[in-house]
Amino acid sequence: MDKAIMLDRIKDYYSFKTDVGFAKFLGITPQVLSNWKGRNSFDAELLYNKCPALNPSWLLCGKEPMITDKMQQLQVNEAKSPYILRKKLTYLEDELKVLTEADKIMSESGSQIKKAIKLLTDQFQLTEKELKNVLKEKK
Repeated sequence: MDKAIMLDRIKDYYSFKTDVGFAKFLGITPQVLSNWKGRNSFDAELLYNKCPALNPSWLLCGKEPMITDKMQQLQVNEAKSPYILRKKLTYLEDELKVLTEADKIMSESGSQIKKAIKLLTDQFQLTEKELKNVLKEKK
C-alpha cells in the first residue's frame, strides 16, 4: 500500500485537518512529513508509538484492518480520554493563536491600505486640479 495514502488515513482517523497539525502530533516537522510522503516511506516505530490504535500488520505490510480489533472497541472511550482531549485542546489553542495573529496582521494591513488609498486619492485630486488649472491657462 502507498505510504502517503496510509499517512492520510492515519491523519483522518485521528481527525487532523492539516498536515501541520498531524506532524505536530507526531513530534516531527511538517517538512519531515512531506518528505515521507514524497519518498513513500515513514518511521513505522514512531507511528506505532504515537498511534497505538494502529494494527502493526497494517502499518508494516498494509494488511487490513488498519485499527486493531481491541482498539476499535476502545475507540469511543479513547476519543474522550484526557490525553486526547488535552492534545486537541493544545492543537486548538495553537491554531487560535495563529488565527489571532493573522487577524491582527490583516487589520493592520487593512488600516495601512486605507491610509494609502486616502493618500493616493488626495494626490489624484490635487493632480486633477493642477491639470484643470493648466488647461484653463492655455485657453
